[in-house]
Amino acid sequence: MDKKQVKISEKIGFTLTNLGNIPIMTLLNTYLLIFYTDVVGISPAVVGGLFLASRLLDGISDPLLGFLIDRFPHTKIGKYKPVLILGVIICCLNYLLVWFAPVMFESQKIVAISISYILLGITFDLMDIPLNSLIPVLTKNEEERNTLSSIKGVSYTVGPTLLNVAAPLAISAFSTPLNGYILLISGAVLVVLFFTIIGALMLKERVSEEEVTEHSVKEKYTMKEAVRILRIKPVVTLFLSMLFITAATNIFNGSLLYYLSYIVNNTRLLSIASLFGMFAALIAGAVVSILTQRINKKQLYILGLCLVSVCMAGFLLFGETTLSFVVLYCGVQFSLGLTNTLQYSISADNVDIIREQLGVEATALVASLTSLIMKFAMAVGGAIPGFILSYTGYIANQAQSIEAANGIMLVTFAIPLVLYLATVIIFRSGFKFKVAKKQPKLTNS
Repeated sequence: MDKKQVKISEKIGFTLTNLGNIPIMTLLNTYLLIFYTDVVGISPAVVGGLFLASRLLDGISDPLLGFLIDRFPHTKIGKYKPVLILGVIICCLNYLLVWFAPVMFESQKIVAISISYILLGITFDLMDIPLNSLIPVLTKNEEERNTLSSIKGVSYTVGPTLLNVAAPLAISAFSTPLNGYILLISGAVLVVLFFTIIGALMLKERVSEEEVTEHSVKEKYTMKEAVRILRIKPVVTLFLSMLFITAATNIFNGSLLYYLSYIVNNTRLLSIASLFGMFAALIAGAVVSILTQRINKKQLYILGLCLVSVCMAGFLLFGETTLSFVVLYCGVQFSLGLTNTLQYSISADNVDIIREQLGVEATALVASLTSLIMKFAMAVGGAIPGFILSYTGYIANQAQSIEAANGIMLVTFAIPLVLYLATVIIFRSGFKFKVAKKQPKLTNS
């Protein structure tokens, strides 16, 4: 068997490392605010200010950490795996403090959560950046990169779903919410540590070391060389595409409940649509590696963007019936399942372009810049609905005026539609579509 081929055991390890990454932010985004306000007794305004300050600091720490991780030397087990293993241990220790430091230091709970939460932005990146650097260094084969991207996409669909089923059961297992959270967070940390460390040890970094030894690729680069990366058109194009598509998706997700509450008057419809939508996203992630054997993956990315744009237009025209809403929502999830999965593979290709054009190994920097863009897009996607709804006269828990109803339709579907279409234009203009050379047929491990 070709030693450069990614083994089945490595694919299992890659699945574990990605599943191990999920509980940290999933629980944070869903439960931390209500834990701080209802269990710990902290003002929502204080928590909101803390979250905003942490995002601003992320803008500095993300690219700096990516730059430093790329300068980490090769070891016997690789370059990024040691950082990932060390990072997950540090992150989990701080993660416990994020949740329980305000309980342990009740008289100084504001100070406790401020320090621990701000540090989380750095400690989480210590595990997230090397994890997102793995695909480019595991293989250069396009077929296998697409398979690994599918594994990542499916993991990021199944993991949060399973966690959202288990979390309420853990919290309600005790008479006091605090004990339930102790069970939930402690169990999650153990899962994160076990899955990430075991999964990482099952992987073999082969590409970066080969590039350094065979092609004189520099392991350490300067800040000036790092800036030059942003002049490479395909790299910048994917960054801009990620920015637009992530912002559009967050605007859609953040506004959808308003549409169901005040336009359709049926919020439970989201539960039904979400169940079917999860399967649609799973199917999309699973078929990417099959479809890319017939269609150029960059063209498939464009196809996914066009499909989600059609679905947004469909919502505007006839999305108020139950059947049409569920069908269109599944179409959105299938489309995003395609594009989100393909982004991982195309990003790995961009690492190769950087190696060829600049002669540097900047895998972690690309991963950190991707993380920064995603966080910025989420912030923008969270702010726009609030501005639009406020401007058009939205009033909570009341029948909405025509202007407010139009504002809900605008922010839920029209603005995402424009952003998705803009992404199509940006991506088409930034990438030259060439037919990829046929990869050699791989044998099963």
